[in-house]
Amino acid sequence: MEGTIVTVPQKHFIGLSFSGTFPMLVEFMPKLWATFLQRQQEIPHVIHPELRYDFSDENFEHRMYTEYIVVEVERFEQIPPGMVGFTVPERTYARFTHTGPMEQVQDTYQQLFAWLHKNGHQQNEQAVRMERYDERYVPTVHEATRMENTYEIFIPLR
Repeated sequence: MEGTIVTVPQKHFIGLSFSGTFPMLVEFMPKLWATFLQRQQEIPHVIHPELRYDFSDENFEHRMYTEYIVVEVERFEQIPPGMVGFTVPERTYARFTHTGPMEQVQDTYQQLFAWLHKNGHQQNEQAVRMERYDERYVPTVHEATRMENTYEIFIPLR
C-alpha cells in the first residue's frame, strides 16, 4: 500500500452526526448513511453532490466516536433541521485508497498505519480523520461485499 501526502484546503461541510462507542457505530452508521442519502437534497449550496465525506472524531481516552456524514458546501446560509455544519481548516494528510469488500477495511488501515510508520509520518490525533466517497462506493447503496468498492482515506499528519 502506498500513500500520498496531500494538503487539503479549508472546506465547509453540512450533514448528519452520530456519537457513541465503537460497537454502537457498527449498528448505527448504516442507518445514518441511509438517512443522510434520503435528506441530502435538503442541503443548500452543495459543491459536488456526488462526493460524500465521513469524518471520524475519536476520543481515545473515553473510547467514544463521533461520526459525521456530510457534503462540502460553499457557505453556511442555512443548515437544515437536525443537521450540523462545520469547517475543517487547511491540513496535510496522508491519502490512501481502499479497494475491495468492506470486510477488508481493517487490513487496509493496518497497512496504511504501517506505511506511515515506515515513512516517518505521525498521525495528528487531535484532528479528524476523513474518508471521501464518490460513485465508486456509496455505503447503504452498494453491496459491502463488492470487490470493486473504492474510496479514499485521509489520515491527518502532525
